[in-house]
Amino acid sequence: MKTKLLLLALVVLSGSNLCQAQTNDPAPADDWKPSSINQSGKPYPQVNSERRVRARVVASAAQSVQLDLGGKKYPLTKGDDGAWVGYSAPQDEGFHYYQLNIDGASVPDPGSLYFYGASRWGSGVEIPAHDDDFYTLKNVPHGQLREVFFFSKSAGKNLRCFVYTPPGYETELSARYPVLYLQHGGGEDETGWGSQGRTPFIMDNLIAEGKSKPFIIVMANSYVPGADFGFGATNQPVQPETYSRAIGGPGGRRYNPAAFARVLIEDLIPYVDTNFRTLADQPHRALAGLSMGGMQTRSIAPANLDTFSQMGIFSGGSIATNDIADLAGFKKKVKLVFVSYGSRELGGNRMGGDPKASTEALQSAGVNCQFYVSPDTAHEWQSWRRSLHEFAPLLFNANMNPEPNPRAALNRPVVLGPDDKAAFAEPPAGFATKRENIPHGKLEMMEYDSKTVGTKRKLNVYTPPGYSSEKKYPVLYLLHGIGGDETEWERFCTPDVVLDNLIADGKAVPMIIVMPNGRAQKNDRAEGNIFAAAPAFATFERDLLDDVIPAIESRYSTASSREGRALAGLSMGGGQTLNFGLAHVDTFAWLGGFSSAPNTRPPQALLPDPAVAKNLKLLFLSCGNQDGLINISQGVHAYLKTNDVPHIWHVDGNGHDPTHWRNSLYWFSQQIFR
Repeated sequence: MKTKLLLLALVVLSGSNLCQAQTNDPAPADDWKPSSINQSGKPYPQVNSERRVRARVVASAAQSVQLDLGGKKYPLTKGDDGAWVGYSAPQDEGFHYYQLNIDGASVPDPGSLYFYGASRWGSGVEIPAHDDDFYTLKNVPHGQLREVFFFSKSAGKNLRCFVYTPPGYETELSARYPVLYLQHGGGEDETGWGSQGRTPFIMDNLIAEGKSKPFIIVMANSYVPGADFGFGATNQPVQPETYSRAIGGPGGRRYNPAAFARVLIEDLIPYVDTNFRTLADQPHRALAGLSMGGMQTRSIAPANLDTFSQMGIFSGGSIATNDIADLAGFKKKVKLVFVSYGSRELGGNRMGGDPKASTEALQSAGVNCQFYVSPDTAHEWQSWRRSLHEFAPLLFNANMNPEPNPRAALNRPVVLGPDDKAAFAEPPAGFATKRENIPHGKLEMMEYDSKTVGTKRKLNVYTPPGYSSEKKYPVLYLLHGIGGDETEWERFCTPDVVLDNLIADGKAVPMIIVMPNGRAQKNDRAEGNIFAAAPAFATFERDLLDDVIPAIESRYSTASSREGRALAGLSMGGGQTLNFGLAHVDTFAWLGGFSSAPNTRPPQALLPDPAVAKNLKLLFLSCGNQDGLINISQGVHAYLKTNDVPHIWHVDGNGHDPTHWRNSLYWFSQQIFR
């Protein structure tokens, strides 16, 4: 398996050659536009709405010119002006390397920018993608991409890497950051992720949207100069023995896995930790890569678990349970394993194994392992851009809690300010007592297919008294805490009873309440170390948006608009509510965070643009004045107040307990859908 994967990792990266047209294709659509990565002012190459590429080059003395793209050569036709013009079959969305072949010589196109791939500088073309918004340059705060030189003792040379520092790195001088070491593929170099991969824009946008924690990214060259057969052999745990040989790469380049591992562990990481403001420990360090870089990750990271806690393998194999000698130690130290592929790579099991099955086996063994498939792409940059976009929000989430012991945080001293007072009176006696003389709603447990998790999952649904498919009902999605599940609200706070009474008294709009399980992983029970499931609570964002809401709206008669959707939660669920809701005000118009826990993103990350929250119908924050976590909500309230964002801040006399959550639901449910 390893031999096949190593050969795959060193294949020239050329994009997909699927569905290629024949020479007798109909004429292409005549809506050609210059590629977005052309040299300034150059009209060619061009791309049309069919995703074809048209090239033009003046070579009046040439006898034959071809466009070499996607593993196929397309003939160009010479015109009376001496220019050769021709076009390709439709290509996949995203970035593709290409060359022009003039009388047998492959040369770059003088119209395009140049990119390093297949062990040479060559041309690139960008096919507009339907989802290119996530890597588009936007008017958001930007990080910096730095060219950095460092001396490697193991190689005996000065080497180059590129370092991305997130927005605010230059101004927030007391802040320290986690680090992701991100490696390129075969025949590429340290420029790949920053250029072809669009890494700075992907990260800037994710951070601006509050979807990713800010972190540093280091992109180094896997090809160590001078490293040949036997270089870097070591008894230290930087590489398995089977990887301590040099491997021939594209264009005759040689890659020595052990040599790069020594540079990474002995030289690069110490240099970065010394010269950048890093959180220099294992929980705050990750390793990932594409193709050959994915192979590096799956060999280096498991052999150095005191150095790396999180790993991403993009189109580079996977980790099977039988690859792990000490599974218990692996589970203890590894916070995240992320495996991804393009959908067209998986056919025929050409990876030498089933990465999805390996991922599921790790999940069943209790490892936080995520599997992602990029739709309609192959072994190409669009797969890896999407992989980074999915991977980055999962990184370092287990460490976002600033408290070393979350339980201890509940007992910390409470410091109250002048704003920390009740916005509402105590609810009336009996508000949560079941009344027999009024109509009652219905609670039912429902199953749905979660594509995010890859299994069927459960959620608890309340339908109001008199529910009828002839009416449209708004929906409140109500999230539980870190130790709960889809039954927690029913067990401790009886939302069905509270709403039955409010609806009977005309104080609340009849609504559906959906209580899902916010622990988005195969085993979603609150078992063992409940804090170890923190990454799954972040993953739930996609489960909620992509699976839960569509399942509810297909089964129940709902008001399927943002004005008809509310999101609220207690503790961990309160943090999820603010994290997800403020990032998706186009989906939810009403938000309620009750005793929001430390998983809540910092206010600046929650709302980089405070004006966005002004589109909400209601933003409701509450906490008890005996709650050691009140500082989380106080910080959000202060930020909202400073930026003139309308919201309710309600502080009652309770602690981090069901009494506060039940009372908050009582007042919140009366404010929404009106």
